[in-house]
Amino acid sequence: MDKFVNILFICLVALFAVSSVSAAENDTDILMNSNYQISSDTSNDDIQVILDNAQDGDTFEFTDKEYKNISLVVDRKVNIISKEKSVIYTSNQISDRAKSLNMDNSFGFYFTSNSCGSILSGIKLIASNSDYGIVADSADNITIKSCVITGGKDSVFVNNSDGIKLLNNNISKAKENGLKLNNVSNSLISKNAMSYNGRSGIETSNIYYCNITNNTVHHNKFNGISLFNKSMGNKIKYNLAYENPNGIYINSQSSNDVINSNTFTKNRRDTDYELGAFESGNGLLFGADFKTSKEGNPSRLEVKYNVLTHNEGYQAKNNPDLPTFKLGDNWFDSTDDADTFVCPMLLAGIMKMGTISVKNGIGLQMYDTEGNEVKEFGTFDTKVNVDGNQYTAKFVNGRATIDANLDPDKEYDIEVMIGDKPVKYNYKVASGEKDDNLDSQTSQNLDGERGLDGSSSQTQADSTESGASKGSGNLQNGISNSAHFANSDKSGVYGTNASGTYRDSSDNGESVMTNGDIEAGDASDGEVSEEGKAYEIVPPSKISKEITDTSGLVVLSIVSIMGMLIYGYWRKPEFE
Repeated sequence: MDKFVNILFICLVALFAVSSVSAAENDTDILMNSNYQISSDTSNDDIQVILDNAQDGDTFEFTDKEYKNISLVVDRKVNIISKEKSVIYTSNQISDRAKSLNMDNSFGFYFTSNSCGSILSGIKLIASNSDYGIVADSADNITIKSCVITGGKDSVFVNNSDGIKLLNNNISKAKENGLKLNNVSNSLISKNAMSYNGRSGIETSNIYYCNITNNTVHHNKFNGISLFNKSMGNKIKYNLAYENPNGIYINSQSSNDVINSNTFTKNRRDTDYELGAFESGNGLLFGADFKTSKEGNPSRLEVKYNVLTHNEGYQAKNNPDLPTFKLGDNWFDSTDDADTFVCPMLLAGIMKMGTISVKNGIGLQMYDTEGNEVKEFGTFDTKVNVDGNQYTAKFVNGRATIDANLDPDKEYDIEVMIGDKPVKYNYKVASGEKDDNLDSQTSQNLDGERGLDGSSSQTQADSTESGASKGSGNLQNGISNSAHFANSDKSGVYGTNASGTYRDSSDNGESVMTNGDIEAGDASDGEVSEEGKAYEIVPPSKISKEITDTSGLVVLSIVSIMGMLIYGYWRKPEFE
């Protein structure tokens, strides 16, 4: 019996020890991570003191609706959040904490080099009283998401930083730029709206391997997007820029940059534009300082599969002091090179539009000048008329489909609006199951030929054809060398344009690398973050993240051992 008591005592001691260690570990986690509830009656100085004494991973939650005279230096890795969509008005004064760091500008939040990994989320920041709304200076891996930021000289200024993420923010009404990036690398600027800013929605200077994607940039005073100084390895894709003096202004020394699948449309002339009225109203504008590698060099700037339409000046315009530059294939709302409204100093491949057969509906497909389907493409809408019914076709990833409940045993003359011209196609619905689209390359017309010529309801479209026609419709393309100044929706003018005189050159200066070394830092591929990734309001901290807890297994093992010992003890006489 004494042996049994001793065994039971040992097991209980072991169980208590395991429980104590587990509790100590949990207590340590709780001590390391705090959640501070910041109410509106807490002064800015008091919040700053708490911030300065915080531990990495602490969370500051603004819990009330409105806060005034806020100016905070973030010198720790913290999470600053609001589930109440708190409105924070910045201070016009430079705080004592800012003065101690020799800062001479006012701001709402200032992230220092010690704040790497911090998150700011869910806050509406009104910075009309300060120089900046948010500053990240030498602060890596800062995330700013789901915020509304208005006012300031620049609403958001990122300087000398790496791995920045700006996601799903609304940035507006800055005196100068909505977002200014200076010497920034490996960063993701995605799904933001930048509007009504005094200069550009996004302005960059010396950016490397950044992704600027899926942003909407409109009603800014200078440009939608402006690139200055050096740019290397950046991907500017799927952005929508409209109602700016220019959609995008490229005035940088560009190497390995990609400007693809954007929509630059309805950008307007501005008589007060700082570069002069004749430099405004363009979808894409090259500045006098633009340089890139020679044609054929893999580091040369790539510009293709963009939608460049309905801009009041040119769809794309080169600087007159630069050599002729060759763009890739883009869509200019026309298959006629005389109606593309491209500057004479640019060569441009004109994308083609064709039909594809789909079950019960109408399919439209974009093609490059070689007749290949384009699957990464900007977005735009066009009108389609069938038997007196009008539909809106929206292009997504190079294709538009309309569910028009058409008879598969009948051929239709459909009319697609390209620019202000209706273009007719002979169309037959696919005969397979609904949404079982036929490959456009094998789609056949009744006469056995691929690709009937589309025709205007007025006159036959006049353009240069090249490449193999695919689908049951016209596929026309060429090299645009036209120019026009009245290309707005209001003007309705899409006439024949005068061709310019070309220089016998398609490169735009010597390779950018000859103009000085580009210090790009980490030469990553620019894929900073998987697009579409969901982010939590508060990232997992030590208090909230899942901890691998083995104490249950240990307890179960001890109980099992106890059971076996007890069983063995009582059965001992049977074996003696």
